[in-house]
This record gives sequence, structure tokens and C-alpha cells, in this order.
Amino acid sequence: MHPTTDNELVNRYLQMVADDDYEHFDEIITDDCVFDVKFIGHAFRGRNDVMRFVWTAGGSRRHDNRSTITFTNLFVSGDYVCVEYEHGFIARALRFRGKVDGYCLVFHMRDGKFDEIREYLNPSGALMSFLVIYGLRLLPLLSRLRGYLGPRRS
Repeated sequence: MHPTTDNELVNRYLQMVADDDYEHFDEIITDDCVFDVKFIGHAFRGRNDVMRFVWTAGGSRRHDNRSTITFTNLFVSGDYVCVEYEHGFIARALRFRGKVDGYCLVFHMRDGKFDEIREYLNPSGALMSFLVIYGLRLLPLLSRLRGYLGPRRS
């Protein structure tokens, strides 16, 4: 279960992550939202670019009862929200079960939506670091290709 706050927008995001359901992610971001993945040095800009990234990243993994997301910290300060969590997952393409124990997302809110998201991650272990470093660097290309396909539907 995810933590709850008195902020409805944050709770919607946390529920999407817990459910691994990003179909309505576009409802919680502004048209000019920037999603900056610090680990790979790439920023996705604008609603369409961000949604292609979210569909691509979200569609590349799945969760089960052994691969879950555990929220470790949540901070809300004015228009900023910081969420820290551990992320267990199953990589679809490799059928590989993995865990990144150092996720941190910093959100900025404007007019009831997120207009900026910064993602930091720190994978532990040599194999996971290698997979994350090289796997995530493919996301900009894969998300551009995803633009032609639209969201993955169940």
C-alpha cells in the first residue's frame, strides 16, 4: 500500500504507481510538463512526449506479489513533492526480476497538476547498475517509436 497525503494529486499519482496503470497519467500533468530523467540526462518535454515515455517505461515492466513498489519517504513542501521508493519489477523483454532500491521523484505542481517531474535513481549491485544504465538510455528512442503506436492497452 502507498502512503496517503492530504494532497489529492499526489494520492492519484501514488495509486497509479501502485496499480501500474498509467492510462490516465495525462490527466495529472500540464500540457508543458517536463519529465527529466536525471540518470540518463534526458528530459521529455510536453504532454505528448511525456506520455510516450510513461507508456514506454510502464509497458516495459510489470509487477506481481513478489515484485512490488515500497514507498519509503514522502515529503510535501508548498508546490513541491518528493517521493522515495524501492521498485521491484519484472522486465517484460528479458523476463528478468529486478529491484532498484533508490528511486526518488521530485514533482512541482501548478494549477492542480504536475508541470515538472525529476527522476533520480540509484541501482545497487553491478548487474542491476549495468542493466539500468544501458537499458534506460534506450528510452528516448523507444518512446519516439511508441508515438506511432499509442498507449499499450490491456
